[in-house]
Amino acid sequence: MKLFMDESGNGNADQPLIVGAVELSEDADAVEKRIRDLHRSLCAKSSLFGFDSFEKFRENGFHSSTDPREVSGRFVELIGSIFFRSYMVTTDRTRFPGRAEPELIELMYVKLLSDLSIKHRHEAELLCYVEQSEDMRSIIRRLPNGVLKQSRKTIGKVTPLPDLNIAMVTKQDYMSTAIIDYVMAAVSRWLKADCTTSPSKYVYRSFREFEASISILYSLERGRISSRKDPLH
Repeated sequence: MKLFMDESGNGNADQPLIVGAVELSEDADAVEKRIRDLHRSLCAKSSLFGFDSFEKFRENGFHSSTDPREVSGRFVELIGSIFFRSYMVTTDRTRFPGRAEPELIELMYVKLLSDLSIKHRHEAELLCYVEQSEDMRSIIRRLPNGVLKQSRKTIGKVTPLPDLNIAMVTKQDYMSTAIIDYVMAAVSRWLKADCTTSPSKYVYRSFREFEASISILYSLERGRISSRKDPLH
């Protein structure tokens, strides 16, 4: 089982802090090829040559916060044609005043991965690709033990769980990591807009582009916000 993971809002106290994962139900290699094919095609768009954000896209791949509209629109269309499940844990930081952000991120990774380990407890392995960052290097070393302890605490007994194999990657290594990046960006804007349900609001329409993929959106302060069992729509 392959998971592509990332975090959003770190370093910006005005944004919700989110840790997310995407589980690809289609063949992950085929999805990766489709994304790379789109990247290659868009890189040849000569009308955007010299545009700073486009040059970043050509060099680094898809990124929701910097991609020009000509890129982001095409990528959202592609994502809409892929069947995947997304899982997210978020916080507005009010439950943990004074807690350093790397600590919060680690806590959220443990929460998310322990829930996914339990969900996929009949799998032999969870292979997690996490986007490379300096803070994540030390966190990753502690995650397997932390996730195992939390999983067993949640279940209440010792039971077989999948091996947790975590690899740090860049967006160039696995462009599929951009899927969760885009999903979290839409969710973040929607959360900041107080979870509006007004179709006249762009943030709501953007959220609904990805809503069907959300298996769980869980807030440390509010509990479950949306899930497949309890969707907003």
